[in-house]
Order: sequence, then structure tokens, then C-alpha cells
Amino acid sequence: MAKNTTYKGYSKLAEKIAKNTHFTCEEVDAMLTLHDPTGGSPRMDGNRFRDIMHGIFGMTDEVVMEAMYRVFDMDQDGTIGPEEFVLSMSVFLRGTLDEKIDYCFSVYDHNTDANVSREEMFHHLKSSVVNLPPGEEMDEVVKDLVDLVCRKLDTDHDGKVSFSDYATAVHAEPLLLQVFGPVLPDVQEREQFLDTFLEKYGIRSQQI
Repeated sequence: MAKNTTYKGYSKLAEKIAKNTHFTCEEVDAMLTLHDPTGGSPRMDGNRFRDIMHGIFGMTDEVVMEAMYRVFDMDQDGTIGPEEFVLSMSVFLRGTLDEKIDYCFSVYDHNTDANVSREEMFHHLKSSVVNLPPGEEMDEVVKDLVDLVCRKLDTDHDGKVSFSDYATAVHAEPLLLQVFGPVLPDVQEREQFLDTFLEKYGIRSQQI
């Protein structure tokens, strides 16, 4: 398949990156174009990242998107380079369970201390509560949810969830992957994005 000339210059970089992703070279080329549509901004800033996550995937929680931005920014230089973006999108869209466990935990662990504290749980779960029953206080409902999650995941009863606690629980029950709130696209959003975005570049999505 002939490459689209609008991102032809990325082909060598795409070949290098594709080896470490769940994307084909053609799909990596398309992702690189999403990262820098004009070819004039090789480093993605927070505003551009939020535009993508909100506009394409419907994410609205600013604190969550800030935490996601930190995880995508692998070298912690304050911006997201092309390789960082594609590697992260590979996990975001097509990651294995273990890759998603690493990613989700890193987003939930705001202060990067390798634990999800009750405060961090509270924020994520509060953002996830909708349709609060009449007469219920939001903070009390969320505290009850935190207690429930801790009973399920905090196996050593130290008041926080370690990576080991979380990974063990998710491996036993994969539905707990986003137990603290959504930080990945749902299946419909993911497939719709892959189909429409890649079709724009004449690429058939390689579903896995």
C-alpha cells in the first residue's frame, strides 16, 4: 500500500517505533500525524493532549487528564514527543492486560509513590459517581466506596493499595482494571476511533 504523502517523512521513525507497539507501520504513521498534524510541533503540550482526549474520547476530568499526560510523558520533560505518544497510544488502544495494569495504576498514583492512597481513591471515585440518590451526601457516598474498594484490594490492610495489591486483584478479576474510574476508552469509543481515524489514511484497522 502506498504511503500517504502527508506523513511520508515519518516512515523510518514509524518502522522503528512499530516494533515496540501493537500498531503496523502504516498505523504508526497515522498516529504520528495525530501527534503533529502540521509537522511544525514535534512536542505535544498539555492543551493539545487535552483536546485529543476530550474531543475524541470524551474525557472531561481535568485532574485525570493531567495524570494521563504525566504517564504519556515518559521522560518527564513536560511535553510528549512523537515516540512517547505512539507507544502510549498503543497501550491506551490495544494494550495487553499487563500493559493496561501498569498504565492504569500509574494514572491513579498521582504522586508516583507506588501506592494509591485513600485520598487518590477518593478523587477518582468522586469523579465517577453519577445519579446520586436523593438525600445522599456525595462525600459520604464516596467514602463508602473507598471503604468498599479497600476491603477488596487492600490485602495487607495498610490503608492504601500497592501495585502488587492492584495487579493481583485485576489478574483475578479483570473487570477491576478501572476500579478507581475510567482512564481508558470504552470498547465502542476505541473501535469507532480506530475505524474512522485510520480510514482517513486509507488504512484498515488491525483489530486484536
